[in-house]
Amino acid sequence: MIKEETYNQVATEFATAIGVAHIIGFKTKREQIKEEGVESFKVIEPALEINAIVCDAIEFDLYKELQRKVYEIRQTKKKLKEITIYRRAFKQATEQAYSVYNEVK
Repeated sequence: MIKEETYNQVATEFATAIGVAHIIGFKTKREQIKEEGVESFKVIEPALEINAIVCDAIEFDLYKELQRKVYEIRQTKKKLKEITIYRRAFKQATEQAYSVYNEVK
């Protein structure tokens, strides 16, 4: 774990707030249903899927592009659910990244 002085030093150096992401969970769907029950899992499921999309975007170095696409979609489509926005944004970000990658080869 990083010491508080390190957080403060980085925040001062970059003139920005520094935070740590909290991952919602690492459990499978079945484990989550057993622990929480079906009704509560229906509420948690979109948050878990959004969390998985964000984790995948970070892993494939697409987080910045994902956030841009989420912003663009939110500006154009006001009545979409959060999970739908993230699914579309991730699809667009990966298509854009891999189409550029394929054109370079």
